[in-house]
Amino acid sequence: MPRLIASLLVTLFLLVLSVAASAATTAPAGAAPRANAADMARLARENPIPIWRRNGILVEQGGRALYTFATDSTGQSSCDRPCEGLWPPHYANPDDKPSGPFTIARSFDGRPMWAWRGKPLYRWISDRKRGAAGGDGVANVWFLVKVPPQLTDQVVAYFPMPMPRAGTIRTEFPRSNQPAPATTTTPANPRISR
Repeated sequence: MPRLIASLLVTLFLLVLSVAASAATTAPAGAAPRANAADMARLARENPIPIWRRNGILVEQGGRALYTFATDSTGQSSCDRPCEGLWPPHYANPDDKPSGPFTIARSFDGRPMWAWRGKPLYRWISDRKRGAAGGDGVANVWFLVKVPPQLTDQVVAYFPMPMPRAGTIRTEFPRSNQPAPATTTTPANPRISR
């Protein structure tokens, strides 16, 4: 008898859980269907613009916040080399195309970088973890990019992706169409002969 009661209680508990789960996933009439985690991950990976929306702000692949610099003009960065050491630009590839509120600006030395409505985008060197957004208001010239409600549908929602490894983000582009010089590699443990 105790086993029967325990079995009935477990069955009842599972039934309540399944009803609650189906109620949570059922959208009200007229509402847009919610994407599941696999769909969100696919959309994030396939996003042609390497910028996403997380908690209402713009973020890069690692989930770290993106900022604008108040002294920049539309389409042009005024952040010079020492500035870039603390505020790395969010560079674009030479063949990237603007889309919606995302435009292409130029760094102080002419390299393409991503911009939000014409304002160049940067990371803060102190934001080291996913979700970090500690640079808002630094020196009263660096500000988080908050996505207004009317533009939310133009920015793909962030889904946790692998953090970029050091050295995998391209920050330098060839200055000419000349092929890179061939390099030779040496073995990891070369023998020294005398």
